[in-house]
Amino acid sequence: MSVTIRTGAALRSLFGGSQQVQAEGGTVGEILERLGIRDRLCDEAGKVRRHFNIHVNEGEDIRLLQGLDTAVRDGDTVTILSAIAGGATVSRKVWLTFPKELISRPLIWEVGQRFKVVTNIKQASVSMDIGLAGLELSGEAEEIEKAIRFLTETGVCVEPIELDVVEG
Repeated sequence: MSVTIRTGAALRSLFGGSQQVQAEGGTVGEILERLGIRDRLCDEAGKVRRHFNIHVNEGEDIRLLQGLDTAVRDGDTVTILSAIAGGATVSRKVWLTFPKELISRPLIWEVGQRFKVVTNIKQASVSMDIGLAGLELSGEAEEIEKAIRFLTETGVCVEPIELDVVEG
């Protein structure tokens, strides 16, 4: 059973830059799992994060249906959109875990130079073996996604921060 999954510009990085992909599955949750993006779109409780909207066949948001258990059929279209409009300035908080070999490289500075984002270190801990940083990235959603992809491809583990870190 083949289903078309579409997304807008802000989330194309989920599909390697493509606007749409094909996937197999009987429910929205199965499709997200097979595409390897369920953890990016859902929180620890398994619910779709509030800043994402997922629709089947241009219908209602799946939150108003059966959530991730919403059934899909061959030929259906699942649309995944960021609730944040393209072009708007947004911020995203992430945990960065740097392996030993990357600790001395100024990657946060590089991100600020390479991409149109503002970096704000909220918390950090660095030893000879590992580096941890709570980082807030602000800018257009697409630029933030590019910056995160760069960090990941460089070897940094990037995870979303669900709760606020140090606010002052």
